[in-house]
Amino acid sequence: MKKRPYIICLMMTSVDGKILSAKWGNSPRIKSLLINFEKAHDTFKVGAWIVGRTTMEKDFTKGLKPILKKGHGEKSRLDFIADAKAKSFAIAIDAHAKLGWKKPLMHGDHVITILTEKVPDAYLAHLKDIGVSYIFAGKKEIDLRIALEKLYSLFGIRKLMLEGGGHINGSFLNEGLIDEYHQLILPIADGSIETSTVFEIQPKVKKGGATLLKLKQVKKIANDVVWLKYKIGN
Repeated sequence: MKKRPYIICLMMTSVDGKILSAKWGNSPRIKSLLINFEKAHDTFKVGAWIVGRTTMEKDFTKGLKPILKKGHGEKSRLDFIADAKAKSFAIAIDAHAKLGWKKPLMHGDHVITILTEKVPDAYLAHLKDIGVSYIFAGKKEIDLRIALEKLYSLFGIRKLMLEGGGHINGSFLNEGLIDEYHQLILPIADGSIETSTVFEIQPKVKKGGATLLKLKQVKKIANDVVWLKYKIGN
């Protein structure tokens, strides 16, 4: 594999490993616990973060539907760098162009969307018009290794924060692409069978057995939250 960013996965969970905080209510106590994630994120000083399509849609683009610009001719499947001077990045994995975008920034970070070559020409036309960068990483399905190599070579991203959801985390783990894992364990028990966990991998694509981690640090932070730091791989 060519050079890729160093991947740090940061997740916030209940004590039973569940990750969907929307199910935990919005009481003042719950809100005070959820603040820990942003505080932890900021300590890393990493200027690029990546999430899956579902997480981006739910937590950031708020369900905005894709905009298709009609009347455009066929566009070549070449990567598009909208802002070559950008220093921080919000990255979405969106294989089938389901995310809607209104502007090229997310919380001040330049948006990069990772697509397959099957997306509509009219979708690419809109992204170009509003200044959202896009890269292609596979014909029909996303190849994470290709995506990471392009983020490294085209945008100079050397470190990348991976922050869910469970399927995207599972895909990175399955491909051996996570270097560090940080888990904030909140003093909450979820107990829901249907709630997602940190890593979810479909049986038909699962490679080998379990992934071994090496514990590097255990720290108690505010509000009885425990911060675990693991290294993965050599």
